[in-house]
Amino acid sequence: MKYFEVEGRTVDQAVNNFLAENDIPKDFVEYEVMTSGSKGFLGIGSKNAQVKIKFNEIEFLKRKGRLLISELLEKAGFEDFSIEVKNRNPDIVLNIISPDSKLLIGKNAQMLDSMQFIINRMMDWEGSDSSFIVDVEDYRERVVETLKEKAVKLAKTVRRTGKPIKMSPMVTLVRKEIHMALKQVQGISTVSKGDGHLKEILILPERKAGGRSRRPDNRGGRPQRSRRPENKQETKTEQPDNKDGAE
Repeated sequence: MKYFEVEGRTVDQAVNNFLAENDIPKDFVEYEVMTSGSKGFLGIGSKNAQVKIKFNEIEFLKRKGRLLISELLEKAGFEDFSIEVKNRNPDIVLNIISPDSKLLIGKNAQMLDSMQFIINRMMDWEGSDSSFIVDVEDYRERVVETLKEKAVKLAKTVRRTGKPIKMSPMVTLVRKEIHMALKQVQGISTVSKGDGHLKEILILPERKAGGRSRRPDNRGGRPQRSRRPENKQETKTEQPDNKDGAE
């Protein structure tokens, strides 16, 4: 729910002006009269009515989002479809059910991402915390779950080997889910890398306190040790190599 305080010469005018300016049907608001206003005497000392409006933003966005995606699909030539609306706070999911699901998803979900971009631009409600996720038969959920499982396995590999691993470019929505899932894996960190809408996720090993780690030699992974000269009379000292330095 969102609350607004508006005023007008009368209560009805205050409410109707708010609805007209924001293109909101009246059945999505409730209001409370704070002051009813007064006409004064011959217009002198008149006071505007003040009204507190309670706006059911989520239900409004659900209905308008459904109407917009339906209109978009019909204009694109799709006829056999239904739309399931889900509330995934703070976002709203518009899940399309259709026998043309493969066509609606498109190659690498490009069709799906395009519809989502258009709907969010058309529904750019100022001050809203919600955005729209357009899906087709829960395709995004299935893909995200598969990628999360893969990412966790890769993260454990990174933790074991100490070597970073790069995942393929992903859209912002999917990257966010991957970053959240990998927060549960200790000993690694993640960063997004790249420009534009598609970015890679880099899984990195966390460095331990002290920072410097020895590289293993070819004899079972033990650190190399410098040997003492066999000739005790030899005064020349050996210069250490760089094999034991930090990576």
